[in-house]
Amino acid sequence: MRMSEEKKTANEYISAAFQPKKHGIFYQFKLRKNASEPMFAIVQKGSVALASLKKGDVIPMIYYFQDKTIPAEKKSTRIKYITDGNTLGYKDHFMIGLDVGCA
Repeated sequence: MRMSEEKKTANEYISAAFQPKKHGIFYQFKLRKNASEPMFAIVQKGSVALASLKKGDVIPMIYYFQDKTIPAEKKSTRIKYITDGNTLGYKDHFMIGLDVGCA
């Protein structure tokens, strides 16, 4: 059964997860947005997950909706940037820009 696009739009992604090739565990993080960036993740400095990501990487990620009745979606995602989050109030974290569904 296919979910309507209306329902998906009303229930945007709230988190994403990925599994680095070097590690056997999944890392999940909350998704954020602001006026200049439609979707980014906040990852704590020193995180093993952060060490597995580089600008330009395309990795499979699983995206979760707020509405738990909508199944998660797996999409290729390009890492647009990794920048220090301190400048925007995310102390001891990095911001990671995500390009969801890239080719």
